Amino acid sequence: MTAKLEVVIADRDADYLGLLMDYVRESDWSELLSVRQLTRPDMLREHRQSREADIYLIHPDFCIEDGMDGLVILLQETPGEAGGGPADAGELAGIYKYRPLHQLFGQMLELYRSRSNPGEPRPVSGAASVLSLYSASGGSGKTTVAVHLLRCLAEKGQRCLYWNMELFPGAAFPQEADVELAARFVYGLRTNADWTDEALPKLLARAEPYGFDYFPGFRKVKESLDLTRDDVASLILRVRAAGRYDVVVIDLESTLHERVLGAFATSDVVLWLVTEDKESAVKTSRLLSEMKEGLGGAKDYLEKCRFVLNKHTGVLSDTLHRGITGVEGKAVPMTARLPYVSKWKQLHGAERSSSDPLFAERIAEMAELIRPVSGGDPIVRTIDSPRASRPNSRHD
Repeated sequence: MTAKLEVVIADRDADYLGLLMDYVRESDWSELLSVRQLTRPDMLREHRQSREADIYLIHPDFCIEDGMDGLVILLQETPGEAGGGPADAGELAGIYKYRPLHQLFGQMLELYRSRSNPGEPRPVSGAASVLSLYSASGGSGKTTVAVHLLRCLAEKGQRCLYWNMELFPGAAFPQEADVELAARFVYGLRTNADWTDEALPKLLARAEPYGFDYFPGFRKVKESLDLTRDDVASLILRVRAAGRYDVVVIDLESTLHERVLGAFATSDVVLWLVTEDKESAVKTSRLLSEMKEGLGGAKDYLEKCRFVLNKHTGVLSDTLHRGITGVEGKAVPMTARLPYVSKWKQLHGAERSSSDPLFAERIAEMAELIRPVSGGDPIVRTIDSPRASRPNSRHD
C-alpha cells in the first residue's frame, strides 16, 4: 500500500468538517488519506510553517498565500463557482462543497492525479491485457479477488477496468449501470455501430479511492443472456482499441454460457478459483474433464487457465491433497494461494474490499506472477507453497 496522502481541509464550519472527518474514518478513504481539519486562518498559517501537505482543500474566505506547497483546491459554496473541471493554468481548481462526499473526495483525488502528472494522459502502449476470474462453483470469492487485484495493479500505476459479466451481479459497487443505455450498447455491439465507442465510457464509473473504472453488470437479465461469444469478442476489441486501459479484469459466473466462453476466448489468462471444500474440488475436476472432451468448444481455452486456491486455511482437504484432475489426468498446480480472512465471513460485496495485510501481500505476489503487460502477452509463472496460508488459521 502506498503512503497516505496528507490532506488539510480549512473551513470555518466546524459541523461540516466534523461530517467530513466522520466519513473518512468510517470509509475506505481512511486507507488512502490522512486528514487534518482547520477552522481558522491562523491555524492554516501555523500548519504551513510546521509541516507540508499534499492537498489543501480551502474555503475561499481563507487567505490563499502564494507559494503554498501541495495542490490547493477551493472549497466552493455553489456549483457555478466550482466549475465543471480542472482549472486553467494559473487558476485554482474548485470543488462544490455540498456534493455527495464520495464524489467530493473522488474529484479531489482526480485533480491531484492530473496535477501530479501534467500534460497529456499517459498513452497505453499496445492493447490492454485481459484477465478473467472464473470458478466451477459459487462462493469462491471471485469478486473479492478481482477487486483486490485491481487495487494492487492500480497502485502500481496500471490503468484498470473491472467488468462484471455475471447473470445476477452482486452489490460490490455503489453505482448501477443505466438500463436503457446498456440495452442500446448490446445492440450496438451486435450491429457494429460507430456510436458504441462513445457509449462505452458512459456505462462506466470510478471506484474510489482505489482508482480503477468499473462496469457493475447488466441490471436486466435479458442483456446478459443475449450476449454471444461474438458480442463479448466485439466488446473486448472495443475496450482494447480505446487505449484507455492497461488491464481489464472480467468477473465471470460459474457456467459455460456463451458470454463466459466468449470471455475465455478473448482473455489472455483465466484465473480459476478453487476453495478447500470437497464440492469445489469435485465440480472443478468434473468441469475440466467435460471441457477436455470439447464441451461448448472449450477445449482450446484450457491452456489459458491458471488455478488459484482461495480462502486457504493452511490445512488442505483430502480431495485437494490428492489434487484436482487436470487436462492430462494430473493434479493441476496452483499459481497462488490466498489466505482465508475470518473478518470477511459475515461481509458481502464492497464490504470485503477492506484491507487485510496478508491477503494484500499474497495478491501482490500473484499480480507479479501473472504480470500483465500491454499487448496481451502476460508472463505467467507458478508457485505452490503452503507459505501462502494464514498461519494457525481455521474457519470460524
